[in-house]
Amino acid sequence: MDYRELNDNELISLAKEHNEEALNLLHTKYKPLIDLKSKKYYKYVSNKGIELSDLMQECLVGFEESIKDFNPDDNVTFYTFTNLCMDRQILTEIKRVNRDKYRILNEAIPLESLDTEKDINLIDYLKDNTDNPELGLLEEVEYQELYNKIKKKLTDLEECVFNLKLQNFNYKEIADILDKDPKSIDNAIQRIKTKIKELQDNL
Repeated sequence: MDYRELNDNELISLAKEHNEEALNLLHTKYKPLIDLKSKKYYKYVSNKGIELSDLMQECLVGFEESIKDFNPDDNVTFYTFTNLCMDRQILTEIKRVNRDKYRILNEAIPLESLDTEKDINLIDYLKDNTDNPELGLLEEVEYQELYNKIKKKLTDLEECVFNLKLQNFNYKEIADILDKDPKSIDNAIQRIKTKIKELQDNL
């Protein structure tokens, strides 16, 4: 059998059955994407104590996980799915390295809008100091719980955008990193704001 003639779904099915040739073909096919994605992220975090080799390793981990978790019945291509898995894995590593510097628990991170002049802070959605001023002193664990609740409401793309925003990337940088049109990133940010507001209203 010439495995090179198989499509991604067929190769993944074989790879899940521990077919080494199919797995190697997938790695060869997606290595340029892994390299490109790692280098794009590195351009933005090279001054934050993260090596390119670290990002490439995390990207590879995300790729491996995407092969294990991919389900062709989910009506999404493997290319799209593995992109999101690699983004998540890299963002998790960036957050780990920078957790002392970028704590969402004690910093207000603006989610800027393209169509309004007024910046709206993430923490403004997480707390209402007018009625409950003590919420301004929430302990770290409480903020983490809110953060986790927000993530549960987000789509894969929104979660990637949300995590990048928490790393202080602007929407143009996020569009570049995720290979998306800036307007689609702005739309994602607006949806994130809406979901955070809905969560805040239900607190």
